Amino acid sequence: MIADAKSGAAHKSVRLKTKLFYGSGQAVDAIIQAGVNTFLLFYLTAVCGMSGSAAGSIFLLSLVIDGLLDPYIGRLSDQWQSRWGRRLPFMAGALLPMMIAAYFLFNLPTGLSQLTLYVSALALNVSLRVGLSVFALPHSALTAEFTDDYSERSVISTFRALFIVLGTAAALLPAFMLIFAAEGALQSRSAYTWLGILLTLLIGGFGWSCVLGIFREAAALPSPLPSDAAGRPGFFTDLLQLFRNPSFVPLFVGAVLVLVGQGVSLTLNLHAFRYFWGLPTTLIQLPLLVLPLGMLVGTLAAGMLLKMVEKRNCVVGAVVVLGVYQILATIPVAAGVVAPGSPLSIGLVAVSGMLFGACGAFCFVCFYSMIADAVDEHDHLFGVRREALYAAALMIGAKAATGLGAFIAGVGLQLVGFAAPPEGSGPEAVPNDISTAVGLLWGPGAAFIVLASLPFLLRYKIDRLRHEQILTSLAERRIEAESTTFTATAKA
Repeated sequence: MIADAKSGAAHKSVRLKTKLFYGSGQAVDAIIQAGVNTFLLFYLTAVCGMSGSAAGSIFLLSLVIDGLLDPYIGRLSDQWQSRWGRRLPFMAGALLPMMIAAYFLFNLPTGLSQLTLYVSALALNVSLRVGLSVFALPHSALTAEFTDDYSERSVISTFRALFIVLGTAAALLPAFMLIFAAEGALQSRSAYTWLGILLTLLIGGFGWSCVLGIFREAAALPSPLPSDAAGRPGFFTDLLQLFRNPSFVPLFVGAVLVLVGQGVSLTLNLHAFRYFWGLPTTLIQLPLLVLPLGMLVGTLAAGMLLKMVEKRNCVVGAVVVLGVYQILATIPVAAGVVAPGSPLSIGLVAVSGMLFGACGAFCFVCFYSMIADAVDEHDHLFGVRREALYAAALMIGAKAATGLGAFIAGVGLQLVGFAAPPEGSGPEAVPNDISTAVGLLWGPGAAFIVLASLPFLLRYKIDRLRHEQILTSLAERRIEAESTTFTATAKA
């Protein structure tokens, strides 16, 4: 069997400089998620004239294709041998393809047939998503490799979450305050050219700062010892072991349900803000602009609470708060008690953006810290470490959930009869029954999916005490292995 090195076990704490540069890599994912999830469905349906179901299927198919490749990418990174280590070659190689795809995705030519438009958008979105996987999977695996300390992993995840705030703000603030600030700009093709340029520059800037900033530390991490192929566990054996880990399965299912619900809301944001909540053009960006502020608050709160509260309990609390508020905030507007566009309506949706950011940051910090602990349990159960494969599994769930959420949103738009209104028209261009249905999809519909995660998340059992027991067992096993090796060498 292949001998896997214990990645970074001796490093209980990680230098601040390394945490900052490592965290900056998370901004790449945040920029793509913010740009694509916020604008692409609206761009394809309201600007390019694509049907809701066709546009939603682009999200779903892209993420399904990408998800099928993720385990292979993760496993390849886990076993890679190079003088740069296991992770850096993948991260560096992914940046240019992502930058090219991000630019052209929001610069689709005019006059294309519906089929050509669909194929072009699908191909570019697949390229962007696969490139992100090649960058993000090795990047995520480093959380478990830099340290094996239960609390330090939460600190590292907190730094990653801080750069989700920065990446999200860097994408959304210029987009809404400059690119789409003018009346009707959201339905103008020329504005999306500048959006593509913005996303391209941000991906390159944050991505290269991460790769260069952690180069020395990441290249020095131990790699698996080379072995012939016959000595390695097979790909399907690795996957089977993954789903035999009792902590991974409930975490995976719970995370997927949370992310499906979030995906529905995120994809419908612009539709709901404009046509259900009745926000004027000058304020339509308000809930998305307070989103980074909420993420910052949630990240800082997670960093403090996780010192006292178990990771599972933190994520459960965040899910309850998010799901319940989405339901309670939407019902008064849908029932006609609160008028769309009124100060109270604006306040409710602004708070929703704040809570979405805060609870999302809580979930991110907890999920990635919990998955790093599950890697140790995998080593304890099966004798091998699969950091990137675990990151791939969680990322597959996230992508499938995002794609499914976008698909549900797109199909929902078509089922309720939503059609692109005339360019420059106001919220009144959409009939009241259709705008109400959009709001119910965005609020209670998404919230019920999020809350369905609770029975699964409550089954996750790794706490601080259990993790200490796992590390103790791993240390004893290493000592025994070293002793056996020393004895065999002495006899020889």
